[in-house]
Amino acid sequence: MINVRIVSPDESVSFPAEKGRRLLDILRERGFDIYTPCGGRGRCGKCLVSIRGTGNVLSCSYYPDRDIEVTLPEKRVADILVSQTEFLEDCTFSPPSSLLSARPYGVAIDIGTTTVAMYFMNLLTGSLEKIASFLNPQGIHGADVISRITYCQEHENGLGELQQIIINAINNELELFLQQKDLQSGSIERVIVSGNTTMLHLLLGEDPVPIALAPFRPRFTGKQRTEGSSSGLNINPRGELITLPCISAYVGADVVSGLAVIKPVHRKYLFIDIGTNGEMALVDGNRIYACATAAGPAFEGGSISCGMAAVNGAVSYFAGPEDYRVIGNTEPAGICGSGIVDIVAYLLNNNIIDSTGLLKSPFVVYPFNRIQVTQQDIREIQLAKSAIYSGIKVLLKSSGMNFEDISALYLAGGFGNYINTGSAVRTGLLPSGLGNRIYAIGNSAGIGTLQYLKSEDFAEKLDRIVSVTEYIELSDSDDFITEFVMNMDFRENG
Repeated sequence: MINVRIVSPDESVSFPAEKGRRLLDILRERGFDIYTPCGGRGRCGKCLVSIRGTGNVLSCSYYPDRDIEVTLPEKRVADILVSQTEFLEDCTFSPPSSLLSARPYGVAIDIGTTTVAMYFMNLLTGSLEKIASFLNPQGIHGADVISRITYCQEHENGLGELQQIIINAINNELELFLQQKDLQSGSIERVIVSGNTTMLHLLLGEDPVPIALAPFRPRFTGKQRTEGSSSGLNINPRGELITLPCISAYVGADVVSGLAVIKPVHRKYLFIDIGTNGEMALVDGNRIYACATAAGPAFEGGSISCGMAAVNGAVSYFAGPEDYRVIGNTEPAGICGSGIVDIVAYLLNNNIIDSTGLLKSPFVVYPFNRIQVTQQDIREIQLAKSAIYSGIKVLLKSSGMNFEDISALYLAGGFGNYINTGSAVRTGLLPSGLGNRIYAIGNSAGIGTLQYLKSEDFAEKLDRIVSVTEYIELSDSDDFITEFVMNMDFRENG
């Protein structure tokens, strides 16, 4: 027998369990409701839980052989997993026409500026056997894409260094998976990667500097294919690394794959991935308008005095000094993007700051670790939220639509997972007119990349999205400059 400790936002319990049984069955027998739309067959990736010392695992394919501590997702995250099934498509698995090994696997990777997500799939069965995520270690050389491009400019081997950092991090996860499954590196036959345009350039060792300089023309935007032997990855030398197509310098494959995986429930909708860049698209039937705003790293916890990424220890929800939540149900260590938006909304609602954002003295969030919000933090949020909302307004004007024409606003990415839409509306980050039509859809980029791994027919969707998208360069837009100035104050808009 082993001991299983369950940690959730509502309770912590411990109980004995039979060694080697499937974790999903253990949890269900104890009354824990684990979401499994595929019936626990390892195809959907929605039964994710966190094991202390191991990380995220799929409970349907994890068989504990030692004492474990399991952290269950909070209700908000569980609801997002349901939304993924409701709004995101799941392709029928189609095995590759030719395979190179007896136990072949593929990996779908979404390389975010802040976080990297990896999905490991059995290429014989289509079963998803592991999901891993980690902070992008390139962050030591800058929290945003411009900082990393600048690092390449200012250091002779800056590009090579940043490339090797991400290659090493991916190889570490590949090696761990191979060890767990008792496989050789030749079993990894296909690696499919999405990410913003800069992240893909850094992965492939392509000079990203043109991305930061007018007229902002990257070395490539189309799909890139590299043989395993020259990829730098610990995969089958006859295998392949594929990076998915981008639209422009600042609207990358993460947006393309995210749009491609959304079910055609609505003909007119907004898609926003708020991170260090605010990448967004407005879909109007068969036309797509896209842009990217330089929101800065504030919504990823960067540039905030006590900020941190949305990882264990981050305050992700705040309704008052006695009413807050921390990712991982641990002691607060900092504030992530959703937490800082909640805090600003709280300060506004309690007249601690006014619409101009004036904060007379730092606001203490958690005194024991000196976690607080400063006047500079407020200014960083003002700049970031104005950039996002102003980008939305420019897309609407370009398409000739109004908020009343929009059926849904889909929030993608880690920030969208946790954000309280009421707080986002209160601060003026998101339009009030769409308040009841805002849906978090999780890591749509990662799910879209996984669909490409499941079936190459998915590539047709990606190509179509690229072909019908009109990119709007906001640095050339007088409308954006005007909107940016007008939307600096904290007020409900739209």
